[in-house]
Amino acid sequence: MSNASPTAPVAGNLPDLGGKVVIITGGATGIGRAGALKFAAAGAHVAIADLTDATPVAQEIAAAALPEARAYTVDVGNPAQVEKLIADVESDFGRIDVLYANAGVHHWGDATETGLDDWAASLAVNLSGVFYLAKYGIPALHRVGGGVIITTASEYGLLGARRSVGYCATKAGIINLTRALAVDHAGQNIRANCIVPGPIATERGLALFQEDPGLAEAQDRLILLGRNGDPSEIAAVAAFLASDQSSFMTGSVLRVDGGATSWYSV
Repeated sequence: MSNASPTAPVAGNLPDLGGKVVIITGGATGIGRAGALKFAAAGAHVAIADLTDATPVAQEIAAAALPEARAYTVDVGNPAQVEKLIADVESDFGRIDVLYANAGVHHWGDATETGLDDWAASLAVNLSGVFYLAKYGIPALHRVGGGVIITTASEYGLLGARRSVGYCATKAGIINLTRALAVDHAGQNIRANCIVPGPIATERGLALFQEDPGLAEAQDRLILLGRNGDPSEIAAVAAFLASDQSSFMTGSVLRVDGGATSWYSV
């Protein structure tokens, strides 16, 4: 799996998120960390939620003299903890404008190999975690007259992949859950859109593909642009979706995958 090119574009001309409050789950590392930094650079206050301590990301934002960011330790698969997150963020910041459901786990295995605990964890974090953030967060969006929901799926939610039955199933579920949220809440001035990342050069992503060199070689052949994406490139799409620049978009599924899912690779 090739690293992101050093010539990968750096998104400039950030959208204006001044005054908005964004909750991002899975914000301590990888795509989530990049999203938190991008939102803050665009002027948003950021609540960074993760099972891992996200304090270093909040400190990084503070060191750059950007708007306030706070870290929250949350298991998104636990509905009571997600409900408390919403209450705490509203109390700390006074409002919530954007819910970015980004937390996820990947357990390797086909249907016979996957343990019941791993299957349950995939459902709890990847799929139920999105539902819980919507369930408890949408009333907060109502209280400010509307807002934005962003979800993170995966190319594995569009296509089958070897030994990833739980990940494929739950990421596909996120895509249609996002569409359902868009349908149900458009009349309340709430937009919901889904980002579908392809191969991204995060710490976790690189580690996963180092475990399976054959899969890494296959990914290299598949990516039309010839490199992995950089987390900042996903963050740029998320910031766009959070902003008024995407005001006529809801129920959309945006593939950000270097063209990997666009062809048969033959």
